[in-house]
Amino acid sequence: MKLYQRPALLKMLLTYLTISAWAETDDQDVVPKVEQDFNLREGQVSESSSTAERVTYTSTDKFEEDVIESDLPVLVVFTAPWCGPCKILDPVIETLMPEMSGEAGVFKLDTDVSPEISSKFNVTRLPTIVYFNEGQESYRMSTIYPRDAYINCLQGLNQNIFVEESIVRLLDEDWFRRHFLVTEEVETIEKYLETYPDLLTKNFDNGQSPISFILNYPSNTRRDLMELVLSQAPEIRTNDLVGLGRCEEFKQIVENNPDAINRPDPDGNTPLFTAIMGSSLQESGECVGTVLELGAERSLPNTIRNSLGELVPFRPDNKLVEELLDILPKKWGPKWYNDEVGVKNRMLFMEMYKVRNVRSEELIASRAQ
Repeated sequence: MKLYQRPALLKMLLTYLTISAWAETDDQDVVPKVEQDFNLREGQVSESSSTAERVTYTSTDKFEEDVIESDLPVLVVFTAPWCGPCKILDPVIETLMPEMSGEAGVFKLDTDVSPEISSKFNVTRLPTIVYFNEGQESYRMSTIYPRDAYINCLQGLNQNIFVEESIVRLLDEDWFRRHFLVTEEVETIEKYLETYPDLLTKNFDNGQSPISFILNYPSNTRRDLMELVLSQAPEIRTNDLVGLGRCEEFKQIVENNPDAINRPDPDGNTPLFTAIMGSSLQESGECVGTVLELGAERSLPNTIRNSLGELVPFRPDNKLVEELLDILPKKWGPKWYNDEVGVKNRMLFMEMYKVRNVRSEELIASRAQ
C-alpha cells in the first residue's frame, strides 16, 4: 500500500490481527482450532515484549555506520509515528535487538526524520522491513511476520543462506505457512510456488487443507488468492462446497449423509461458519440459507453473529434475514438494535443501500457511454 493510503493499510492489517478476538465466545460457540494456534503465538510475543530493551533508531547521519559498514546482517524497519501497522510490529521488533545481539543488527528508521534514506531505497510502503548483508540490500518485505521468522532469516544470513531460502524452509512449518498464506501478497505467493510447488495443496499437520483454511480466515487478498488456489486443482471437501457457493452439491451430500450438516473440518469450522465466511466471496447468501434449511446447529463465535449484517449478502425480500435473527445474541449492538425489528431493519437497510449504490454505479456508467 502506498504511503498516501495509510488508513486502508491500517484497516486491512487490523482485520487480520484482530481475528484472535473471535475466541471470546459463550458456551455454545465454536472456536476454530486455528484461532487458538494464532493466539498462542501472539501470546509468546506479548510476554517477551514486556521486558524487552527498546530497539535503536538509525538515521541519515548514522545509516552508513550502522548498516552499510556492519560486519553482521542487519534488519532495518522503515517506519513512522503515524503508521498504525508499524505500532503492531513494534513489540515484535523490539524483542529482536537483545535476542540477536552479536548475530545481527536490528534498527528502526523514521521516514519522517530521515526521508533521504527512504527515498534512496525507494521505500513507498510502511512498514517496510529490509535485510542488509555485507552492505547490500538482500531482501525486503512489508508483511508483518511472527518474530521467529525474522530470527530465522537473520540467522540464515549469518550462515550465508539467502532470505528466500530461509522462507522456503519456514514454509514446512504449519504456523508460518498459515500466516504466510493469509498475509502475503498474491504476487509473492505465486513467486514461492516456483520453489515450493505444494504451497497451496499440501495439507497442514492436522489434516486441514489450504483451500479450507483460506475460505475460513479473512484476509485482504482472499478473493485473488482463492482464484490462485483453485488454479492448482485442489481437493474440494464437503465443507468447502458451501464456501465456494456450490450449495446444491452440498445439499445432495447431506441428503445421503445427514451428519455432514454439522461436521466440522480439522480446524473446527462448521459448514455454517464456512458458508457465512464464503458468502462475502460469492456475494450471495444462498449457501447460508441452504445450510440453515438443512438443519444446521446455530452455533457461531459472538463476533461473527454480531457481524452477520456485514458478512452475509441479503436481498430485501429474502427470508434469510428472518433465519439469521435467531442466531443473533440477545444483547447485541447499540440499544436501539436490540429488538428483532431494529436488527431486521438494519439488515434490510444495509442491503438496500448496496442495491442503491450498484444502481447508481450502473447509471453513471450508462451516462458516461
